[in-house]
Amino acid sequence: MKKRVAGNRGLIKMIIIIVVALLILSYFGINLRQIINAPTTQDNFSYVWNATVNIWNDYLKVPATYLWGIFVDYAWKPALKLIINAQLNNSQPTNIGSSTPYLQ
Repeated sequence: MKKRVAGNRGLIKMIIIIVVALLILSYFGINLRQIINAPTTQDNFSYVWNATVNIWNDYLKVPATYLWGIFVDYAWKPALKLIINAQLNNSQPTNIGSSTPYLQ
């Protein structure tokens, strides 16, 4: 049995689904360009976008920024420091006239 890469099947499946969906829309005579350019559609997208921006700015921005700061300080920076230290400890410095490590 051949092993297949899992990531390729998802991309190909998504492309096939999009092509089939476009064929179905074409069969029923639905013109996406007219739908997207219609004033009602534009107004609806504008309304949803403005509501999303207002919800983000009024309710979600402050707690999300606070949680992001906690994540960066207590998870990201220590993990990055561990990774860098592990790489420095596992790598052999090249002999270019100095035997000091890259970072101290």
